[in-house]
Amino acid sequence: MPSPLAFLLAATLASSADSLRGERDIRLTVLRHAKDVQRCYVDEGLRRNATLDGVVEVEMTILPTGVVDATVVSSATLRGVGAAEVSACIATSARHWRFERGPYDIETVVFPFVLRADQHPPQPASTPVKST
Repeated sequence: MPSPLAFLLAATLASSADSLRGERDIRLTVLRHAKDVQRCYVDEGLRRNATLDGVVEVEMTILPTGVVDATVVSSATLRGVGAAEVSACIATSARHWRFERGPYDIETVVFPFVLRADQHPPQPASTPVKST
């Protein structure tokens, strides 16, 4: 079965580049946790609604230690049965992710996850949206 998940990671930097995590490091962390997002989509969404698809944007606050301090679904185009459960599951899962420790500022990063039942394995399209 092809993966029902694709990542759309577009970026806007909102503070000085030397205090921000590199886009590559952020992308690698997200890809390491792709199965978490896929599990949320399949278990909480597709099992309830086989036609559920859309975008879930999760905003994460990342501390310099790499710990995700807070998560919130900033927007979602998923509609129908299972949409709220998928969004909540992804946000809860992301709260447990860990990024590399480093000389970084506290950052807010928004990850738009494109969820489609017919999608091939997850591929980052670009880079994460970052604001501080």
